[in-house]
Amino acid sequence: MGMKEGENMEIFETTLRDGEQQAHLHFTAKQKGEMATLLEHLGVDVIDAGFPAASTVDLEGVRHIVDQTDTVRLSVLTRPIKKDIIRAAAALKGAMHRSRIATSARPFDMKSTSGLRAHHARKKTIEWSTQLMQEARVHFPEVQYYAICAGNRDIGFLTDLCASVADAGATHIVVADTLSTLEPNSFGALVSRMKAALPADTTLGVHCHNQLGLSLANTISGVVAGATQVEVTIGNTGDGGGNAALEQVLAYASYFGADDPRFANRCKTEMVAEVVNAFIDRTGMKFSPNKPLIGDISFLVETGIHQAIPSDIMRHTFHPETVGRRAEITIGRHSGIAGILEQLEKMNMRPKNVDQRLLYQQVMHAAQRSGTVPSRELGQIAKSLMTRADAERP
Repeated sequence: MGMKEGENMEIFETTLRDGEQQAHLHFTAKQKGEMATLLEHLGVDVIDAGFPAASTVDLEGVRHIVDQTDTVRLSVLTRPIKKDIIRAAAALKGAMHRSRIATSARPFDMKSTSGLRAHHARKKTIEWSTQLMQEARVHFPEVQYYAICAGNRDIGFLTDLCASVADAGATHIVVADTLSTLEPNSFGALVSRMKAALPADTTLGVHCHNQLGLSLANTISGVVAGATQVEVTIGNTGDGGGNAALEQVLAYASYFGADDPRFANRCKTEMVAEVVNAFIDRTGMKFSPNKPLIGDISFLVETGIHQAIPSDIMRHTFHPETVGRRAEITIGRHSGIAGILEQLEKMNMRPKNVDQRLLYQQVMHAAQRSGTVPSRELGQIAKSLMTRADAERP
């Protein structure tokens, strides 16, 4: 779209780092490079390449991502210590011109919430955080600070903390609902307050967990309140209930935010299915069959009341092609005659002279046995009735 930073909703894709923190979800270093290539083609703005200090595999994964991408910005997570920052810079060798480091200081303020101890804890948190930003800016052109556990900290202090780290060199600050303790109204209010306290050239992002199923709603609320970067993973993957889903955020932006510049982004949403399938192929992970947008049957309709919705109404609903899928119907005990006729039409069978009530009765009889009527059996029923109808014609 030719947009500049800050003019659109930037997509910070963290499947290869935060998503992989999910229990039993693992990538090889080579797989991380392959997935990063796809994510770059999809059009995400930033790929969270990993945590180089965590393990040799994580370090190699970052290097593979560097080798397999060209222009997408790459972020790495580090602990708030100098040796990790230096190691992170080494891991991104060859891509430092498009690099970012993401980190956070220990939240000492959460351990002491009142009195003199609280004053010292808050002072220590700010001092550590500002020193951390200053050191990081020596090595990286972009530095991201996570305001972790945002819903569990004093809002006034958190605002002061983020303003201080921005002054110390942080280019990006992310409000993180780490423990899923915020709902859309309170999260939006926090983001709005944070936005007002930060310099205009500081990018404000959101990182929403999904323990209570609110990650998408909170992310939307954050964008409406002024955030211009959203952190997402494929299929809500990640620890702590998972993160906001890449596919859901993009679908929302495409459908509800199509005319809202706050939700404009560079992603080719029609590639979503391809990216998800590549993720499944490499991890072996299976999503719930009816998981929104990416489940195997999320666009498969059996019930007659939905199969019979007029096409002029359906034109105004979300189109599965937007995310690289297509709508399908299946015939079963809950189907109606409209769905049966539509399925036969797709099979190039047009039973014009058949008694539709008899057709419906025979299909329902078949459905009573197995629940679902396969296309082959449906065709046999229709063909039998068509043959009979032709024979009875004068």
